[in-house]
Amino acid sequence: MATTVNGEFLGLNGRIGSLVSYRWRGKWVARTFAQKPKNPRTELQQSHRMLFKQEVQLAGRMNWVLRETMDAVAAEQGMTACNYFIKRNQAAFGVDDGQLAVDWSALVLSEGPVAPVAFWAPSITEGTTLSIAFERNPLHMRADNYDRVYVYLYCPDIELGFLTAPVYRREQRLSVVLPEVFAGREVQLWGMVQDAAGRWSETIYIGCGPIENTVEEPITSEPTNEESLAATGHQSSQHQGLNNVSPSSPIEAPPDEKEIPKG
Repeated sequence: MATTVNGEFLGLNGRIGSLVSYRWRGKWVARTFAQKPKNPRTELQQSHRMLFKQEVQLAGRMNWVLRETMDAVAAEQGMTACNYFIKRNQAAFGVDDGQLAVDWSALVLSEGPVAPVAFWAPSITEGTTLSIAFERNPLHMRADNYDRVYVYLYCPDIELGFLTAPVYRREQRLSVVLPEVFAGREVQLWGMVQDAAGRWSETIYIGCGPIENTVEEPITSEPTNEESLAATGHQSSQHQGLNNVSPSSPIEAPPDEKEIPKG
């Protein structure tokens, strides 16, 4: 913007093409109109817009859990949890036949300084109860026994997910009764830990698999099982794989294991 204190700007008063001269706060000023951004709608441009739209939709379906796990770190960047999720996960997003493809194993749903836990392979008993054992993670000596362990489950087929209620790190097992709509569908699972100060651990990808009767095959000797805090999960509008076995040979829960009831 140009200004003059000696009268009209170059003898102009009004608009010529993209240049306009006018009086503002006792001074004559001249400026050009901003050019409208070009929108050629090329195939590549339309593809990028479509993919971004799908990323926003995915973030929206996971919005409830993202507001729990990413609000604080997103606020430090001056962003919303959903926007930070999209930015943070660009490496996990790709294109498959013109549609958004997600590398679920690389997806980041939480991050922070809290020590994670080591999850075992999940199992499903009685067709509806998901049970996952985990170890306290001895590599992190400062881990608190009363840190809270969560699992987030997401079914891409029906675009539905939920965050389980927590159990303490010392309990070494989390169980939850699954929604009936998950039956026969592939479900993605991630684990995360929160400390008493509200900080989170990095995301641990547990795996994916169909929701069917399974038998647990421990990676190492099975850790002790203790009573969990609660059974219900929080739903939002939204595994080493599960080891399939015949429904005619269900696994029996050990006598000391207590199934978490529905909330």
